[in-house]
This record gives sequence, structure tokens and C-alpha cells, in this order.
Amino acid sequence: MVADCHVVLIGLMGSGKTTIGRRVADELNRPLIDGDDELSRRTGGRTAADIEAAEGIDRLHELEAEIAVAALQSPQPAVIGPAASVCESPDVRRLLDEPFVVWLTAPPSYLARSARRQSHRPLVDRPDLEALLSDQLTRRRALLDGLVDLTIDVSVTTGPDAASLVVARCST
Repeated sequence: MVADCHVVLIGLMGSGKTTIGRRVADELNRPLIDGDDELSRRTGGRTAADIEAAEGIDRLHELEAEIAVAALQSPQPAVIGPAASVCESPDVRRLLDEPFVVWLTAPPSYLARSARRQSHRPLVDRPDLEALLSDQLTRRRALLDGLVDLTIDVSVTTGPDAASLVVARCST
């Protein structure tokens, strides 16, 4: 059982990290550290879209990586749902060696439809969102090579079923 380490759900925007994370945290009786919630808490209620618009995407990604590092260094086992951008940080990747890492993936068209329904997301109004997501999927998945313990395609797996898969793997 993954009793003494974090469970980390990584996926691009629209992959269901928060929804699946809540279910996994409930089932494992662990706190959920949601990257969006932590970002809002640390920035006085601002969203990722707010920060990207005011300070740029690089600053947003720096903040997201800081949040992930703090969560991953916490001694209390938790379910962590960081922004997918955190895998671009070498510091975060070094810390992903110990936790149980789940890659939530889907085709770019699915992720774009899902992400566009969430106004707190940056970049969702781009006409080339699918192309951006396709690039991010390729680049970020390569960065996570060797660190992912379980991959779930959320376009063909419901949120409850995805959560059950994670919990089952963490319980064996």
C-alpha cells in the first residue's frame, strides 16, 4: 500500500485532477492539496487566468512549481493535484521520484472542450487551444518518463472509475 507517500495526479487542464482528486482523497482518508485552490489561497483569491493576464505565463508557472514543491515536501501523505506545468520544473521532477504518480490524459480535443468550460484557466480563449494542448501533452509526458506509475485516459474512463483505479493501485 502507498501508505507513507503522496499520491500525485498530473494532467493538463481539463483532465479532471480536482474531481478525481477529491474522490481519491476521500477514499484514502487523506487531505487533497489542489493546485488551483492553493494558488488562490496564496495570491489573495486570484485565479491562474488572473495571474497569467497580470504577470505572464512564466510567473504563473513559477508560482505553480513553488506550490508543488511545498506540497511534495510535506511529511503528511496527501493527494496532490498540481498544475501540469510543474513537470517542467527540474526541482519538482526530482521530488516526483517517491510519490505514486498518476498521469491523467486524454486527446487534445477532449481536454480543450473541458478546459473551455472553466473560466479560471489561462489560455482557454486561444483559437489554437487544441494545438497548444497537443504540444503540451507530448512535451510534458516526455518529461515525466520514468516517473509515472499509472496512466488513465479520462476520455474513456469516468471520474469515479478513474478514482477507483487509483485507490485500487494504492491499496495493493
